[in-house]
Amino acid sequence: MAETLLIVFVVFVVLGMPIGIALGVGTLAAATIYPALNPIIIPSRFVALLSDSFLLLAAPLFILAGNIAARGGVARAIIDLATVLVGRFRGGLAYVNIVDSMIFGGISGSAVADVSALGTFLIPQMVRKGYDKDFATVLTICTAILAPIIPPSIVAVIYAWMADESVAAIFAGGYLPGLLVAIGMAVPTFVIARKRNYPREPAPTLASFTRAVRNALPGLMIPIIIMGGILLGWFTPTEAAAVAVVYALVVPPFFYRELAWRDVPGIFADSARLSGVIGLIIGLVGAFGWVLTYSKFPFRVAEFIGAFAPTWWLFMTFVIVLYVFLGTFLTPSEIILVTVPVLLPGAQALGIHPIHFGMVCVLASAVGHVTPPVGLCLFLGMAISGLPMEKLVKPLVPFLIAIVAVLFLVAFVPETVLMIPRLFGFVK
Repeated sequence: MAETLLIVFVVFVVLGMPIGIALGVGTLAAATIYPALNPIIIPSRFVALLSDSFLLLAAPLFILAGNIAARGGVARAIIDLATVLVGRFRGGLAYVNIVDSMIFGGISGSAVADVSALGTFLIPQMVRKGYDKDFATVLTICTAILAPIIPPSIVAVIYAWMADESVAAIFAGGYLPGLLVAIGMAVPTFVIARKRNYPREPAPTLASFTRAVRNALPGLMIPIIIMGGILLGWFTPTEAAAVAVVYALVVPPFFYRELAWRDVPGIFADSARLSGVIGLIIGLVGAFGWVLTYSKFPFRVAEFIGAFAPTWWLFMTFVIVLYVFLGTFLTPSEIILVTVPVLLPGAQALGIHPIHFGMVCVLASAVGHVTPPVGLCLFLGMAISGLPMEKLVKPLVPFLIAIVAVLFLVAFVPETVLMIPRLFGFVK
């Protein structure tokens, strides 16, 4: 039964069909061939899954808040703030790129929104200042993976729902890994900037520093409201996302005056389309996962992994390799939705904490944003810069090496994830 489902699913994915169609057809094939299953299970599980989780509402709300912030002038203010903070170093705009993504990732939670909002400003600006276009493009693409790691993260919300874990805990666990990834990407940036003698930005005056901080403050309040409210117990993640939407609609447009009210329906429509795609996949994954569980497939996989990878660190290595491979043709949300129900029992059997495992999954799946041939951020960067993929592959290598090195560090040192959740009492 599970074999039929997986074979049909893999064949459709290899043929280039959308992940939702592959999930639906695979589940329908298994339910049709085996008389013990009733095909009516597909729509019933689809509806039950989407209508029975208040937590899932957080994902579209975070998407909406991020899109409003991206179009409302927040991105430009954050660029100005990062410039006065790190622009005076050799290759200053490259470090600005990294810091921007750390801050904006804490607003949007989406790597695609990060590239769209920051890339249109930073790539042309870096090229004008003498940076190589391929370097500027690759750096913008790679720094975008900070958005799914640093909270609020849409992928982390999906994992928390799949694993029935605390969203606040998985959010808190993302801060240190996000900082480590940023430091990891700063290493090749430092080497390349010195080798190519990239320029510095002028040292800021006290007046320019104060002005940049004042202008960025309304935008910076979005992640502060979200995480402050969640960590202090003032509201749930879904309520925090709703508050962030209201704040993003009211404060930044009036402060920055870059968002016209006529643009708001288009932003809602774009957010609804992306949310609809995620919702469709989640609903179909519910039926897909139910069939797998009915056939005891996750437990068979856990037994196989226990024999193949008898130690937790071998299991983590297997997960990283699997996720990096899957990232070449699936998006991070799709990877999490399809694999977590199968892999989580094996992780728990080996004593891996679900929050630690979840952050490794989120970070490993985020690599798929930048790997060819289907990395969404890669294609966005190509569209902004006008460079073909073959021009970006070689410059991409040192940054991918840095990201994967940090990924293994996070996987093999659980405290990099668990320290902050433990500090706030989310993990014992």
